[in-house]
Amino acid sequence: MRIELLNANDIVNVVGISEIHNSNNLTQEELLDIAKSMSNDSLTVQLMNGLLIADDAHLLSAAQNAVNAQSGKYMLSRTLDVEIIVYASAQRQIGRALDELGVYDSVENVAVVVIGNDRKSVEQSLEKITTKVGKELSNPFEGSKERFDRIKTHFDIDEKEICTFTDSDDDLERQKALSKCVVSRVSLVAIDT
Repeated sequence: MRIELLNANDIVNVVGISEIHNSNNLTQEELLDIAKSMSNDSLTVQLMNGLLIADDAHLLSAAQNAVNAQSGKYMLSRTLDVEIIVYASAQRQIGRALDELGVYDSVENVAVVVIGNDRKSVEQSLEKITTKVGKELSNPFEGSKERFDRIKTHFDIDEKEICTFTDSDDDLERQKALSKCVVSRVSLVAIDT
């Protein structure tokens, strides 16, 4: 679980990010019901397919950009939870964002973003979601060759772009470079608005 502060136009929010193994084998409807039941005026919850998330920096960037869009009144969607997934998908089409990063029946790993007014409510929400969905992964968004290739292909990142961030053959360094490429794409969504 990662907890950070988000600041947009002097408004401070708290974001919590986690990846949970769906060991309870929940359906799309059950997962969406969890998110809806926990969201309220002071709390936003977004659950996503964890397989296309590069790392927690990817989700932190999506959350910050979504909060900036809300504060700056240039949101692409009507709600902050949808804005988060739009930014995480790194493109402007809401339908495509939901198709690409939305949860589905028996999704293996669920990426969780919770935004609230205070740390305690965000932490409690993450704990409740974890209890309902399964087990929090000790190494969230853990890198593997399969994950690297899947994200690289999905976000259309070529080797030349990765080499702008690293010339190393080390897997961890290449994973960090991939994350930077994805975060760049996330931020570009705001520029296009």
